[in-house]
Amino acid sequence: MVLFVALALLAGLVAAAFATWPLWRTNRRLAIGLTFGLLLTGAGLYRYVGEPLALNPANIVQPQTISEAIAQLERRLAAHPEEFEGRVLLARSYMAEQKYAQARDTYAIATAQHPEETDLSVEYAESLLRTSPDRHFPPAAVAMLENAVAKNPQNQRALFFLGMQRMQSDRPAEAADLWQRLLPLLPADAGAMVRQQIDVARAAAHMPPLPLPEAPAPLLRAQVSIDPTLANNLPAGAVLYVFARSANGSGPPLAVVRVAVNKLPVEVALSDADSPMPTAKLSAQTKVLVMARLSLSGDAQAASGDIESDPQNATVGQADRIVLVLNRTVP
Repeated sequence: MVLFVALALLAGLVAAAFATWPLWRTNRRLAIGLTFGLLLTGAGLYRYVGEPLALNPANIVQPQTISEAIAQLERRLAAHPEEFEGRVLLARSYMAEQKYAQARDTYAIATAQHPEETDLSVEYAESLLRTSPDRHFPPAAVAMLENAVAKNPQNQRALFFLGMQRMQSDRPAEAADLWQRLLPLLPADAGAMVRQQIDVARAAAHMPPLPLPEAPAPLLRAQVSIDPTLANNLPAGAVLYVFARSANGSGPPLAVVRVAVNKLPVEVALSDADSPMPTAKLSAQTKVLVMARLSLSGDAQAASGDIESDPQNATVGQADRIVLVLNRTVP
C-alpha cells in the first residue's frame, strides 16, 4: 500500500510538472508553486470524493479525470450542502478548470457561509472579474477587495487586484501606491515584475519612476586564488562559485556567487542579495563556512575534475577578507 501511495504521488507530480512546464523557463517560482498547488488540489479532491479503502489496489474505484472528481464532489455537496471546505475546494477546482461562472456561483455560497473569510472573498472577487462582460471588477468585487486590505494590509492578492482595479478606473496614482505597499512583501523575482507595473502606473500619473533599490551591503568579502600546481588546469570559460553555508556545513547554501573567470586571483563579495532562499538570509547568521569551487562544466553541483578550496570559518560582517585557495581536485 505504501508503494501504491508513493507511485500515485509520483504520477501526480509528473503530471503537474508537465502542466506547468511552459512557465519553467520564465518564472520558476511560479511554476513550482503551481505544481504543488495542483497536487494539493488533487489531494483535496481525493479527501472529499475518495474512499480510504480505495488505497487498496483491489478496491480501486476512483475518478479517472479531474472532471469526474469534480462531478463526484458536486454530488457529495448536493447531499451535504453544509460542507464549507468541500464548497471552497469545488470553487477552486472550477477556477482551475476555467469554469468561471460555476466558480463564481460556488464562491457566492461559500462566502455566504463564512463572510469573515477575507482570503476567500478575494478569490470570489477574482471570479467576478473573470465573469464580468467588460473584464472589470464590479462594485461588489471592489468592496470585497477594499475590505480585505482594510482587515489585512499585507494581503498580497488583495493589494494586487485592488491595484488592477484602480488602473482600470483611471486612478494610476492609487494603483502605484497599492503596488508599492505590495512590493516589500514579495520575493525578488516577483518584486521585479511588480516594480515594472508600478513604473507604468506612476508614468500614467505623471510621476517619476521608483528610484532603483540600493544594493545590499556586502556581508563577506573573499579573495580566491589557485594553487600554482593547478593553475594550468584553469580552462577557458570556467565558472567560479563561492558559497557560504551554516557554521556546521549542513543545509543548502545561505549565499552563492557565480563568477565567470579567465584568470585568478579574483575578489568577490557576498550579501543578502545572493541568498537563494528568502527565509534563510546570510545576515541572519553569525558564523558561517565559506568555500570556493571552480566548475569545469559551469554547473553549481560538484563534479569530477572541479577544483575546490578548503572551507574557512568566517564571521558575517567581518571587515577582513577571507582567503580561499583552490587546492584540490574533485575525484
